[in-house]
Amino acid sequence: MNYQKYTWYNRNAKLDNPETIHQVLSFGKIDEIKKMEHMLGLEQITQVYLKYPKNIYSRPVFAFINKYILKNKEPIDERKYLKNTSRNLE
Repeated sequence: MNYQKYTWYNRNAKLDNPETIHQVLSFGKIDEIKKMEHMLGLEQITQVYLKYPKNIYSRPVFAFINKYILKNKEPIDERKYLKNTSRNLE
């Protein structure tokens, strides 16, 4: 899997890096996401996703990742993930 195409700005990025995980989830193809899941495990991906939120997701991608990839049933503060929301998180 060529995950470095999603982290072109950091040639030393590793697959288990939170930045890389978010980039692949947000911009990767389904087969690339599944390969990452096979390599890292869904539990690790979910933990990183929840512990290190990143404002790079569109609303449809955010919903798809949460519901169908991570199968998350808990409420998530979407302001921490969506790129087109207010950044005031107080």
